Amino acid sequence: MFNLPKSCEVNRFIPKKTFYEKIGISTTIKNEFVNLIDKIVWKYKLSQDTLGVNKTEKIEEIQIFEVNLKEKKFPKNIIKVITKAIPYQILFVIRYNDEVCYSIKVDDIYFTEWNEDINIIFDGLSLETIYENIVKSIIKETETKKDFEILLQDKNRQIELNKKLEQLKNKMKAERQFNKKVELNKQIKQMEQELEVILNG
Repeated sequence: MFNLPKSCEVNRFIPKKTFYEKIGISTTIKNEFVNLIDKIVWKYKLSQDTLGVNKTEKIEEIQIFEVNLKEKKFPKNIIKVITKAIPYQILFVIRYNDEVCYSIKVDDIYFTEWNEDINIIFDGLSLETIYENIVKSIIKETETKKDFEILLQDKNRQIELNKKLEQLKNKMKAERQFNKKVELNKQIKQMEQELEVILNG
């Protein structure tokens, strides 16, 4: 799957009930585990012992879980539950038949597109820098020189702006009053300018 040392391999099946019985979750989320997830496999453990790279106060270990789905859907709720149950950072490899995407939770949960051509970088002088490079790979910011925290703030604001822009554009299409259309268009232009500053920053 990844070009990682043999010492990092775990390949251990984890029963779904390990998660929904360990944490008090709603019946809806439990049903999502049962109906959406085929199986969960703990594929790799990246630690000071297995990888020979120093841990830090922030990052002690990085796990890689493979989640096989019964339905093609981004399993956001499942990822929230799993990351709440595991005290380490997790890279998720999500599979549906022959399709695959990747996900990681930082503050928000980030997904790649299905079957997106992506090279996940596992290089770094510490587990923390390896983790940061994994996140940058997922959000497609590997060339950035920004501080990691600033990068995430900008990325989250970018996602927020794109959602608001879509809502405002739909609202403007449906609006019949000319003066309200003008006001909405003004808001759209302001948000587009802010987005451009972030993208070019």
